[in-house]
Amino acid sequence: MSFSIRRAVSGDAEDFVSVHLQSWRESYAHVLGEEVFRRREADRTAAVEHRRAALAEQAADPAIRNWLAHAEDGRLLGFASAGPARDADVDVALELWSIYVLAEAYGTGVGQALLEHAVDTDPAYVWVLEDNARAQAFYRRNGFAADGTSKNLPAVWAGTGMTEIRMVRR
Repeated sequence: MSFSIRRAVSGDAEDFVSVHLQSWRESYAHVLGEEVFRRREADRTAAVEHRRAALAEQAADPAIRNWLAHAEDGRLLGFASAGPARDADVDVALELWSIYVLAEAYGTGVGQALLEHAVDTDPAYVWVLEDNARAQAFYRRNGFAADGTSKNLPAVWAGTGMTEIRMVRR
């Protein structure tokens, strides 16, 4: 599969949100109920506006990295966002805030390219769902290791009491 990577701009907000929702469906349908997806769809307009504002604000900050992967036909295949660490108890300054790739692009190098653009080989950390073995294997291949820290996602956010683990690359 041929694809290209470019920086995200505020005009990408709609695609950003669409891929986020679709990738959640593809990755987490087994743990999230349909009600979570209905709620997220109902909040789509607000999510797009929030993402548009964030991308516009972040464009002026070189410490924030938002990247998109597009197929040759222009379809968005995935995105990655990284920036300053939000956790005070970790000894690396860069956090991979999110990386989502559509299932159709699994195994094509899209995820790897997004990771490399977002955090390069820099020390960084990422929060990963405890039961997402595929993502954890991807991060381990890229030098990340669980540091023993975990947190429960609020039920209001995820629809269930899911647990995330922190993986760090030093």
